[in-house]
Amino acid sequence: MMREVIKNVKVAEIPNLIAQLGLSPEQQVNLTIEDSVPDNELLLLMDRIGRKAQEKGLTEEQLADLLQDES
Repeated sequence: MMREVIKNVKVAEIPNLIAQLGLSPEQQVNLTIEDSVPDNELLLLMDRIGRKAQEKGLTEEQLADLLQDES
């Protein structure tokens, strides 16, 4: 079983990459695709945390109180 981790490949490059790896067109492989836009990862995480907090009852007013600078 061959395992090769290749990062930051453009979709258009996939056929050439498969040929470079020497894989037969009939060979079956597992392919994992991850969006490589790291700037969005933090925003997505923050959105998910915000949604979960709202689902648990956190209001805008409570959030403002929590974030208030007490210095």
